[in-house]
Amino acid sequence: MVETTPSPLASRFNYQRLDLKRCVPAFLSSHKILFTLLWIAAFASVFLWQRNAVRGGFAAFWHGPVRPIPKLRPVAFNLTDFGAVGDGVTLNTEAFERAVSAISKLARRGGGQLNVPPGKWLTAPFNLTSHMTLFLAEDAVILGIQVTYSLTQFICITINF
Repeated sequence: MVETTPSPLASRFNYQRLDLKRCVPAFLSSHKILFTLLWIAAFASVFLWQRNAVRGGFAAFWHGPVRPIPKLRPVAFNLTDFGAVGDGVTLNTEAFERAVSAISKLARRGGGQLNVPPGKWLTAPFNLTSHMTLFLAEDAVILGIQVTYSLTQFICITINF
């Protein structure tokens, strides 16, 4: 004869199975939890978009073509060739402007690059141009000064009585 009453060990470790059909709809029925899950999905999609925007779009599961390394310009100039001095005291604005002007004339031939050697290069503001690459050496620092113009510098009034 087989005993049908449960043993004391079996009743002690009597685990109930989790009924997923009943728990999942109840879990998603709460509007707060559903709203939180939607926000997590939205943030995840934004982060995927940001990560893949550099590679060319929504390439979440495949990697598009990687951007090539920029090519060097066909002509390179050194800033010291235009009379600049990297001592941190001499004003080099005219040298920068002459270099940028020379490079702007080479736009149809692929432009040019301006190499700034190590040193402290003091300059006032100047405009850069298209088709130009500005390379700074490892210890090169461009020090900018602020130029302020007052109205009294431009107006000269002479009154004769």
